[in-house]
Amino acid sequence: MITQVSITGAAWTAITSAGESGTCWLDEQDDGASGQVDVRITNGETTPADEELTKAKLVYKPRGNDDVLLIAADGVNDIFWARCSREDDTAIISVSVV
Repeated sequence: MITQVSITGAAWTAITSAGESGTCWLDEQDDGASGQVDVRITNGETTPADEELTKAKLVYKPRGNDDVLLIAADGVNDIFWARCSREDDTAIISVSVV
């Protein structure tokens, strides 16, 4: 099932539950978007530190049906987290997990 999650630059937001893998992408219609819509994701068992933002992977807007970011959990406790790079930005990402 595809879930849409609103992401801001204020804090990290969990986009998966522990151990889930799947795909994610930026909302194609820019619904709810403001600012640069620069969304980054990372993974770990706990909420990432602010410094992890510079190491996190950029999420792109798809240009075709196969243009998504694959996310694969490292273990049963691994969670994926998303955050906009600028505090005032807002974006919606779509997440499909298995």
